[in-house]
Amino acid sequence: MCQPGLLTYNTSTVAPIWEAGNLAIAQLWGSTGGQILDDEGSTPEVVENTLLVGAPMVAGGSTPASTLWWDGFTIAKNISDEDAEATFIAMVHGISDDMVRANNDAAVWLMDAYVPGPAAAGVAATAAAGTQPYPMLPFMGLLHQAFFTELPDFLQGNESAEQTLADIEAAYITAAKEEGFL
Repeated sequence: MCQPGLLTYNTSTVAPIWEAGNLAIAQLWGSTGGQILDDEGSTPEVVENTLLVGAPMVAGGSTPASTLWWDGFTIAKNISDEDAEATFIAMVHGISDDMVRANNDAAVWLMDAYVPGPAAAGVAATAAAGTQPYPMLPFMGLLHQAFFTELPDFLQGNESAEQTLADIEAAYITAAKEEGFL
């Protein structure tokens, strides 16, 4: 499966390859578990032999090589106070233990009332291992864009890792200064 566009594979591309039995190992979004364990698009042999596990460890075996993307919710600042209050009330109601129990298998929940099933085993193990929330701060989008723009030169063999990292840093610093973060 090695090819120049390897990192462009997304879940909707990888999951069918997995279900066809043409992959031995993959690192996927936790929300893919249900899709690759259901009875659609695969064979019983592939499903029976699919094991969802926690993310691998880094930093001497104590830090999951992952982040959690469920650290809260946001409310648009350009809405009325009344709409913001109603949104907040709806969101708080939406994260109740009763809602989780009623919808346990509809999603992967990071709440005490949630009982992980087989499709969430990897996410649950990763969360239990102490994975940290992804730092969704305003300047992270700028960092993502800098990587997105500069990393292909390295992946295509056109630049060294050192040059690519220097380009990423320069692109981020320029954008962060333009946005007032630096």
